[in-house]
Amino acid sequence: MTQPPYAQQPYSGDQQPGYQYAPAPPAGYGVGGGMPPPPAGFGAPPPQQMARPTTVTYAIYALVLNIALGLVSSVLILSNLDAYIDAALRDAGADLDSAAAVAAVSDAAVRIGALIGVVFVAVWAMFIWFAWKGHSWARIVIWVLGGLSLFGVFGAFSSPLGAVVILNVVNLLLTLAAVALLALKPSNEWYRYQGDARRHGWPGRA
Repeated sequence: MTQPPYAQQPYSGDQQPGYQYAPAPPAGYGVGGGMPPPPAGFGAPPPQQMARPTTVTYAIYALVLNIALGLVSSVLILSNLDAYIDAALRDAGADLDSAAAVAAVSDAAVRIGALIGVVFVAVWAMFIWFAWKGHSWARIVIWVLGGLSLFGVFGAFSSPLGAVVILNVVNLLLTLAAVALLALKPSNEWYRYQGDARRHGWPGRA
């Protein structure tokens, strides 16, 4: 007895248990059909990686040289305390009775000043490092401290040692050059990119 030929039956959801028929989404779904559109730039690749500009590189070099010269200046001051004490005595017009007291105070003041200078150099180096790594807040701190250094223009010439005076003037010029370089347009764009790269996980972070 021959079996009747197979006849394709119309599809029914009951024919395949467990299979759920998913209808096509309605037209406009994701655009105006209930789901909000993706944000602008969603899924787009990050912008082209931005290398550190020469303006930032030279500014950091100038600040590092500033630190090195500052340390040399501190060594010269500590190794020539007698010259500073003599200058303090001349300025004070001290007689022989009070010379010893003035000398002791001057010696302590110079040593404390040198110690504060070393601490300042360490803090300055920390800000320079973060500026080198692309943190804009460190650049702002350098701007502020660099601006405050202008108040030391006249004090730079008060040292009794000519070498220290020259180092102080050079340090002021290096600081001003670094502040100006960090404010130029290539520096601004690079720091802006570094901030966005940290927020979004882009490559090319310093």
